Amino acid sequence: MNKLLSKFKSAFRRQGRAWVGLVISGVALVLAVRGIHLREVMDALRQAEYAYFVLAALGLLAYLWARSVRWRILLQYGGASIGLERVFWITNIGYLVSNVFPFRLGDPARAVIVGRDREITIPAALSTVVIERVLDMLMVVAILMGITPFIGGVGNARLAGGVAGGVALCALALMLVLAFRPEWGQTLLRWVLERIPGLEETSRERWAESLDGLFAGLAALRSGQRSMSLAVWTVITWACVVAFYGALIRAFLLHPPLLAAPFLVCVVGLGMALPSSPGAMGVFQVVARYGLSIPFDIPDGQAVTIAFGVYAFQYILGCLLGIVGLGRESLSLTWLRTQAADVSTNVEKMDLEEVE
Repeated sequence: MNKLLSKFKSAFRRQGRAWVGLVISGVALVLAVRGIHLREVMDALRQAEYAYFVLAALGLLAYLWARSVRWRILLQYGGASIGLERVFWITNIGYLVSNVFPFRLGDPARAVIVGRDREITIPAALSTVVIERVLDMLMVVAILMGITPFIGGVGNARLAGGVAGGVALCALALMLVLAFRPEWGQTLLRWVLERIPGLEETSRERWAESLDGLFAGLAALRSGQRSMSLAVWTVITWACVVAFYGALIRAFLLHPPLLAAPFLVCVVGLGMALPSSPGAMGVFQVVARYGLSIPFDIPDGQAVTIAFGVYAFQYILGCLLGIVGLGRESLSLTWLRTQAADVSTNVEKMDLEEVE
């Protein structure tokens, strides 16, 4: 009975989070298109220079490739010998999963795929993804703090960036401590496991051994050379993102503001922290619209067209690349979703069949 009740509570919480995301996305979509006339959007589409879409595609592919190079550095230090081409396709599978399913399962899905080879454990692979996200947030905050002094009316964005930067720096400091002193993390982990009611000794040890792999993925941070490589590839990765956004903005604006692309990259990056439906539908559009119209006085019709254009472009291309990746890995999207969901909720469930 207790097992059934625990499973019900877990499922209820997941459904609750899904509905919260859907509601937020729905409200955001309404705000994104509020006051917009269809004629304005059609005019913006007719006047667009679609040749820039080719440059945008190249920028997006360069971003995905650079991101794959950085992740491969982390995986190699975690113990996996994996080719760059395969890392590229697995990265795209992750975006596909996040675009299609709720709860942003793309990151645990990547860990599941890499962990299938058993060269690196799923927890270790997942910890490399956490490092990626922290580096990304630090880069976004660095860009934002560098450009906001030259942009008016963005006090809230500066405040959000400061908060996010503080959180990211704390997370990075914690990861560095655990990278050099993994035994501290292991001791804390066992202390927590010992205080979970109903968890048997054999199950506790199994969990401890499994989660010890989380610290293996932090090994790359112990090497100064590797850390420098991670920093360089993070800069390259986000330069490609700015180029991608810049090309699409130029497709719809003849003379786009110089700082529009990097600022849009930052506010979208911060906005993605909000709960939303799969693919961040609605949240992306509302953040992009007002991130262009408020500080740069871009007409609302053009701002909305850019917001939906950027979203559709990266969503469609990302899904197509992810489908190709699934074929190369011979994986089922349904199976991958199930495995990724298990990974993301496993700690919460704590092996329910062993809990009395």
